Amino acid sequence: MGLIIIATGSIAALAAFFAIMLSIAHSKLKVEEDPRVERLLEALPGVNCAACGFASCRALAEAAVKGEVEVGSCVVGGNDVAEKISRIMGVKAKVVEKKLAFVRCGAGKSEREKKAIYQGVETCRAANLVMGGEVACSHGCLGFGDCQRACPFNAIKMLDGLAHIDFSLCTGCGRCVQVCPRNIIVLEKFNDLNYRVKCSSLDKGKKAREVCKKSCIACGRCVKSCPYDACWMDNNLARIDSRNCQVCGICALVCPTGAIVELENSGKK
Repeated sequence: MGLIIIATGSIAALAAFFAIMLSIAHSKLKVEEDPRVERLLEALPGVNCAACGFASCRALAEAAVKGEVEVGSCVVGGNDVAEKISRIMGVKAKVVEKKLAFVRCGAGKSEREKKAIYQGVETCRAANLVMGGEVACSHGCLGFGDCQRACPFNAIKMLDGLAHIDFSLCTGCGRCVQVCPRNIIVLEKFNDLNYRVKCSSLDKGKKAREVCKKSCIACGRCVKSCPYDACWMDNNLARIDSRNCQVCGICALVCPTGAIVELENSGKK
């Protein structure tokens, strides 16, 4: 019994000793956190979307306090958050260029041809690895919703096998851009430009039309009809120049497949 008491006492003494030493080490070695970090965290959205290039809002806040990033690094928060951060940091706010996600494909399942029956893992990334899944168009949306699952703001819905973006909810974080294996989702500055080519196909007219009813067929009608020289053809795909576009809508009217569309509320956010 005496040995048990001695052993127990020794262990208790050692535990007390190490606890005291750890307490002393903590008080001597601890790093004081800049109080501005917590204030910045309150100003940031707190969604940890990584659009800024950091894994979390806290990591961005710590970098901002060290002066390693611009006050407008939070693209999700936009100008409102940039102004709050600038006041906390005591610097002048910079204008944040607002961008929104845009899907460069406009064809649902009923409007595009199949080349096979895909029975693999139901993700766009997996289907793209297996000969592009069942979609005949090698440039179109695969329709399994990787982008929808990645969006932290519920701004993407899958309708008829096609991703649709709600511009009123989109923050331009870019998560959907990162996960799309076919690179058909892009971030663009919309402002008042409401017309876009909703297609990514680089196939020539006949081949493009065979696999998709909504594909750009490189007919060039938009180029010939635009009175402001805002449309041009690039590798069998129509493009719209935002610098010249006057939002007249003629290009959308003459497009025989409806590949050029007007985007409602895209510039009103």
